[in-house]
Amino acid sequence: MRRIARRKFFSSSLGAMMATRAFGSVAAGTGTPAKHPIGTGIIGTAHPHAVGHLRSIRRSESYQLLGVAESKTDLLAQAKTDSRWSGVPWVTVDSLLADERIQLVCIETDPLEALEYAHQAVLADKHTKIDKPPGSDFKALKEIFREAQRRNRVLQMGYVYRYNLAFRLAHRAIREGWLGPIRSAVCQMNDRLSAAGRRRLDRYPGGQMFEICGHMIDALIWLLGEPARVSSVLRHSDPAEDELEDDVLAMLEFEPAVAVVKSHTRDGNRYFYVFGQEGSIQIDSPDRPQVRLALSAPHGEFGPGVHQVPLGPSQRYLPDLDDLAGAIRENRWVEFFTPEHDLAVQHALLTACGLKL
Repeated sequence: MRRIARRKFFSSSLGAMMATRAFGSVAAGTGTPAKHPIGTGIIGTAHPHAVGHLRSIRRSESYQLLGVAESKTDLLAQAKTDSRWSGVPWVTVDSLLADERIQLVCIETDPLEALEYAHQAVLADKHTKIDKPPGSDFKALKEIFREAQRRNRVLQMGYVYRYNLAFRLAHRAIREGWLGPIRSAVCQMNDRLSAAGRRRLDRYPGGQMFEICGHMIDALIWLLGEPARVSSVLRHSDPAEDELEDDVLAMLEFEPAVAVVKSHTRDGNRYFYVFGQEGSIQIDSPDRPQVRLALSAPHGEFGPGVHQVPLGPSQRYLPDLDDLAGAIRENRWVEFFTPEHDLAVQHALLTACGLKL
């Protein structure tokens, strides 16, 4: 299989990567805060993950929220009446970007508007987190990475399974050869949609593929490397009177593995299964993971046979922010997820959405 090059991104040294233990080295809420928290701003309130990031920034001792900007008057009025946004310091985009106290900007706009604001943030010398998926303009994303490299700024993408303990276990199992050569992977990422949700997704290239399948594609490329080929089926199957691609499938071809990512809007079923010649790992309900690990030989703390591995609920957002804080303070990239990885994920996702790149 083709592995993504792990070349240095910053012109200065990235520093050593954090050691990965049994289920990964970044656990929820374990980041060591420095004396002075990182001044943080949020641009946008439209993203489904915006409130989750707001709560995690407020919880973390590594960050201080100094400003939230929403350029759309209707969304700003809506947020100001929403108790979840109560007490935030509302500012304009221009004043947020000009505030020298703000080192990090989280982009929580609609994904189709994210790259414009991300580019502005990097040009303002801010470290930047772009919530998933990072727009639909691949060339623009590459340019943002180039500008970030020139300015020694960190970019982090908001895919939710990167710091999930079940996926960290899968990464360890594959990296250490527990499963033997990987032959196949099957992933399901469903989501029930309201009428308003369908209208929102109907604007996106690939519909359901663009909105939610990037989480699984991100994990596959982390575990298996960059795919040699990506193809897809994008269908409208539900009886709703719209054109949303709500029944989608992508096939990612590795060497020798073939992976399938599926999604539809009839239920919320989600799973991630990887099969090798010497074992397998099956993750059901990833946010409250039920993990079945099957091994033909002993590895690590597991003997041969089938193991139900108890991990407990997985926390979103805060582990990502812990690692991001460390990356900013130590002048390194976030653990595992280099610019090469992020661009490979975006290329695969947009190709699966039917875009010609």
